[in-house]
Amino acid sequence: MKSAQQSNRVFTQVDYRQFRQHMADTYTKQVKGKGFETTIYDQQGDIQAIIHAASIDEKGNCYPAEYFIRTSAMVTEMDWQFAA
Repeated sequence: MKSAQQSNRVFTQVDYRQFRQHMADTYTKQVKGKGFETTIYDQQGDIQAIIHAASIDEKGNCYPAEYFIRTSAMVTEMDWQFAA
């Protein structure tokens, strides 16, 4: 079940497995990358997913890749159980 805070967000951070599942159901030919961010669009030109690349800052701190999908396109928690 989505929380009130999550449902107000345009994009929701997900783990890699959820991201891959979402992308398996998204048909796209348009992917744009700029700097550390990649955006993936649907056929209508709407952003469906965003990837922030893994990185290391000037102090040597590591940051993992982050995956975001459009909140309105997310499947419910019950759907994830059946996808597993």
